[in-house]
Amino acid sequence: MGQQIKRDIPVNQGFKTLLFFLLIYIFGSPFLSPYPSLAIVAHATLSITLFFSVYAVRKEKRQRTFAMTLLLPVLSLYWIGIYNIIPFSRTGSYLLLSIYLGLLVYFFITELKQATRVTLRLLVATLCLYLIIGLFWGALYALLYEINPAAYGGVLLDNMQGNKYTVFVYFSMVTLTTLGYGDITPQTHGATSLCQMEAIIGQFFTAVLVAWLVGNYISDKHSKE
Repeated sequence: MGQQIKRDIPVNQGFKTLLFFLLIYIFGSPFLSPYPSLAIVAHATLSITLFFSVYAVRKEKRQRTFAMTLLLPVLSLYWIGIYNIIPFSRTGSYLLLSIYLGLLVYFFITELKQATRVTLRLLVATLCLYLIIGLFWGALYALLYEINPAAYGGVLLDNMQGNKYTVFVYFSMVTLTTLGYGDITPQTHGATSLCQMEAIIGQFFTAVLVAWLVGNYISDKHSKE
């Protein structure tokens, strides 16, 4: 019996560009948001990040087409919500943003699970997925806060400067990594539920990711022997 060769399914190259803009937005927006003249740059960076996220989605089953079609109303309502041009535009923008980011999480998971080799591109893609999960929960927190401002409290919210989404992305990353600084805390049962779910997913993601990467590496190494 001949040795069965595992077929390599490469990860989309669009993840490299997406990671670049994700890092710029996550680390740069907190410095820009407090200043009205620079906050527009933070908003533009998020829009560019969302735009390039489309190219990290595979074309199979028209996933990329669907993501691109949804992105247009997401960005339109997001910018309308910034200036609060129409009633409830901010609530709607966070709702659409949550839906879009949630779909990205699903699309990225379906793509990554097809990978059969541990490569630099795969590691970049998994990091993108992790950061997108953080943005997704940040949008959920911002949406809940927009509906009920009493859902969250803390020093950062009492002295909020700039875009609240930037603040909740920070809170999301802290919750995802289970750091829990305490500068923002949930105040309602719904808010605590969201925080619990994200903390569990953060721990589960790390444990499963390490096991999956090690398993793929060992399997690929054995297939070459």
